[in-house]
Amino acid sequence: MAHKLPGYRFEDDWDRDWAEENAGNTAAGIALPVYEEIKLNNTVLNLDSVKRYLEKAHKIAIQDCPCRTKLHHCDAPRDVCVQLNDAAEKGIARGTSRQITIDEALEVVTRARDAGLVPMAYMRTDTPKPEGVNYVCNCCSCCCSILGATLRFNMAPHILKSIATTTMDESKCVSCGKCVERCHFGARKMVDGKMEYDKDLCFGCGLCVSICPTKAISLIQFT
Repeated sequence: MAHKLPGYRFEDDWDRDWAEENAGNTAAGIALPVYEEIKLNNTVLNLDSVKRYLEKAHKIAIQDCPCRTKLHHCDAPRDVCVQLNDAAEKGIARGTSRQITIDEALEVVTRARDAGLVPMAYMRTDTPKPEGVNYVCNCCSCCCSILGATLRFNMAPHILKSIATTTMDESKCVSCGKCVERCHFGARKMVDGKMEYDKDLCFGCGLCVSICPTKAISLIQFT
């Protein structure tokens, strides 16, 4: 849990300058100054929205997650980095990726969701639409160079975007804490044996929804 908090560092970790440069290169090909406005489309998805991106892709490929392969901070599955469109074509041509069908891709993202990984869409800022998405990565907060690093450097509100949020029926919540461990964004925590929810920290990935035993949490898509 500690690695989800701003200020935490692993012994072998990304640094802030590298995190910002990598985030900029991924989304726009620009290394961004620390305090300037950051215009990126690193978007937190949920399972239903991932399906829509996959259905619009003309080619899909998969490769091992380079972040977990490099850092080894967790044992989450690595073969869950999905490439779309031109990125898929380039990865296949380089021999670092293999082409998969949409059904195989859906199995990948479902398996990643079950493992507690956050689906992230990385797209070019000049084409912020499904056709412009290059990657649907399934990220962890301990290894991912964008999700993890931006959370630890407290950059998430500036770098990450959300398409949904969650709401909770407190009458159904039994404060079991399962959603707390599942949340990578620190939106849920246990205080004196009771679950507390900070909606301002929620990015709507839906991982808490999938684990709640009493169905107390619902996902709300932004319009």
